[in-house]
Amino acid sequence: MQLLLRVTLAVSVALLSGCALLGFGPPTGIVEGTVFYADDGTPIAFGEVCVFGMDTTCVRADDKGHYRIRLPEQTMVLRFRAGQMPPAVSDTIRIQPPDRYQVDCGLQRRMVISDNPLPCQRPAGR
Repeated sequence: MQLLLRVTLAVSVALLSGCALLGFGPPTGIVEGTVFYADDGTPIAFGEVCVFGMDTTCVRADDKGHYRIRLPEQTMVLRFRAGQMPPAVSDTIRIQPPDRYQVDCGLQRRMVISDNPLPCQRPAGR
């Protein structure tokens, strides 16, 4: 009986270790979208996108303004920044894996005097 228990325990530990090494973990949802100039819809290359939820995580958009983030279940908001433009924030989002969420955000080119970020804007004409 003890031998069977030891073998079962050893197999369980090996399987769990293998899962961690292979990158398995809690299920994740995907948030992706584009950072762009609100006035004309032009993508903003390498804009910063930060998640404020269980933890703070920041990523850079690619050269076409596209970003993608995998996140575990949580409630969060996204903050978008680029250069000297005022930051913008998304609405609150509840991530429920394995769902995908599209969050596009337009930044204002004009200076805004405020302590609070602006809401994400839609491109002009949409």
